[in-house]
Amino acid sequence: MIKVKGMSVFPAEVETLLARHPDVLAAAVVAVPDAEAGQRPYACVRTAPGSALTAHELHAWAAGSMATYKVPAVEILDELPLTATCKIKKTELAERAATTAAAVSTVASARPGDPTPPAP
Repeated sequence: MIKVKGMSVFPAEVETLLARHPDVLAAAVVAVPDAEAGQRPYACVRTAPGSALTAHELHAWAAGSMATYKVPAVEILDELPLTATCKIKKTELAERAATTAAAVSTVASARPGDPTPPAP
């Protein structure tokens, strides 16, 4: 569970909502530390082959589909790390997200494909 300003965010719920987007093949949501909110959701997403969907576009779509505090920062990945039994390695993604999220400014990047910043 992710705690955003005292509100509970269940990663599985956010993953299910993101999976409703037609270009999303898989999503994994982890928590990243946030000085203001305590934690924020961060989604690592794999899109359909040939999709032009950007992290910024998916973030905007998510903002219209879920409560504001549940909207994750988004990073589009070519592949999600998997175990031998084909389960997503969330520990590995959490480490990546903590590093990436720390480097992302609080203003959305204008470059397509860049991870979106955590929602305010």
